[in-house]
Amino acid sequence: MSRRLRLLLPLTLALAVMSPTSAFGQDEASKNEARRLYGEATQAFKEKRYPEAALGFEAAHKLRRHAVALYTAAQAWEAAGNAARAADAYNLALETPTLNSQQASRARQQLAKLKKQVGTIVVAGEEESRVQLDDHMELAIPARIHGAPGSHALIIVRSDGSVDRRTLTLNAGESVEIDADAAEEKPSETPEKIPLAPPVKKPVRVIEADRPSDSSRIWKTAGYATAGAGLAALAGATVLGLSAKDAETTFNESPTSSTFNHASDLQTRTNIMFAVGGVLTAAGVGIVVWQTLSPSKEKKTVSAQLTMGPRGVFAQGRF
Repeated sequence: MSRRLRLLLPLTLALAVMSPTSAFGQDEASKNEARRLYGEATQAFKEKRYPEAALGFEAAHKLRRHAVALYTAAQAWEAAGNAARAADAYNLALETPTLNSQQASRARQQLAKLKKQVGTIVVAGEEESRVQLDDHMELAIPARIHGAPGSHALIIVRSDGSVDRRTLTLNAGESVEIDADAAEEKPSETPEKIPLAPPVKKPVRVIEADRPSDSSRIWKTAGYATAGAGLAALAGATVLGLSAKDAETTFNESPTSSTFNHASDLQTRTNIMFAVGGVLTAAGVGIVVWQTLSPSKEKKTVSAQLTMGPRGVFAQGRF
């Protein structure tokens, strides 16, 4: 045997011996940690710290799959008043071996009762994908998850690394089926076009100026009307701004093309209304100040009117 082979042989034998020992050590450490978590959860249950106990039992199950840990977690969630998490734990306990007949019977009875109080999500798809509802346990697909009536966030992590977040609304006693592999249906990106009403012209009034001294008063009237229209536009912009803020919040909670277009359109209208309101207000104030400082001495006929259009309020007139 060559010297090189004599050197490699002990190393090869050492690796062969150490590998099983290392794996056994890791398995033993996992078992000990699961035992510790289970013991702490049991103590928390005795002290009526039910949510803490339930999370401890579930953590122990993640390290060492055991139906009794899940069954006890379900009882803790029930005691904590969380019907959805209790239903999840009972369902998973029934799918995990080694519940005795009495425990299995009670788990089925409690699960049937809890299903009337919560909604159920049945998720199908590639088996290597995983799914999680809100702060519930992450489960392998196919999965059956339960949630309280209302809106929920469902996170799907596919085997290729892609993540899909969906918003679901659940009703008590009802079931929703989800295909994790299918893309979520999104609304049409082309918003429905709503025809706008034609502009409405509202005359302010027509004033005949017979004397030179009346011209200044007419100009001031037009200035006040223009400033009033500007203030009305600014008030409308404020209302639109609040609607735009609500639309933005809706988009952040449910980011779809439809909610984005709606929020964008409201923001554009708000900006236009603020700009129009600012210009009209400034113009009206300018006219009033100008006539106050330099009253007109010309004899004129003045007419003014406000026009309400789809993009704001406009003042027009003849002086």
